[in-house]
Amino acid sequence: MEEAIQIEGLQKSYGNTAVLQNFELAVPRGNIFGLIGPNGAGKSTLIGILTGLLDYDEGEIIINGRELNEQNELMIKREVASVLQPPLLFEHFTSHDFLHYICDIYETDPETRQQKMDSLLEYLGLTEFEHAKINKLSAGSRKKLSFCAAILSDPKILFLDEPFESIDVISIGRMKTILNRLQQNGVTIIITSHILEIVENLCDDIAILHNQKIIAYLDSETRKELQKDASLSEIFENYVQVEQPKNDVLKWL
Repeated sequence: MEEAIQIEGLQKSYGNTAVLQNFELAVPRGNIFGLIGPNGAGKSTLIGILTGLLDYDEGEIIINGRELNEQNELMIKREVASVLQPPLLFEHFTSHDFLHYICDIYETDPETRQQKMDSLLEYLGLTEFEHAKINKLSAGSRKKLSFCAAILSDPKILFLDEPFESIDVISIGRMKTILNRLQQNGVTIIITSHILEIVENLCDDIAILHNQKIIAYLDSETRKELQKDASLSEIFENYVQVEQPKNDVLKWL
């Protein structure tokens, strides 16, 4: 299967602390791909590198057939979109102005953009906030607005870093519907999330990031076999060897 993202020998450190070490990963094109790991494993750092927000020390990254470097960076950025944690928004814009600004950057068709924008805002329960300043929005509304902006850019690859944090149950279901439709249209989607139940139900392939590298790659067939006897949460704990608390640790309760 053709790969949307290929990473080989990636190294990233903050000072003397290695975050990603000899990191390798391949994400199939058209996949809804889940990246999970403990806090501090490097998931957000990896997304930051792939979206061009963070530099890296060594390695090779291929995105949509192009090497990630200064020469190709702009072309790659026009084909990808992201929802980061926390989302990057212009605080003093209204939701309406921010979405139009994103559409201008990505040269979205002026004749269809308003209809697309209106339908997304309505579907995700944001219509009443269209003319509100972004700095007045709740955490969940900010995340949904960032999600709308990413969809309106018509990406080939979509990076979502903790996209469901602070989101209500109804909106999560609707976001999942949108992601499934994007996949049907050939978009590759990479999701990091601590909500393993959503990853389990939404993603095709899942990789576990721990100790600066991928320690397990679970494609759909491998997952089907493993999950006959265990949930994703149990599989995850087994791979990262989570230390179990002592039985009497809460004896005071």
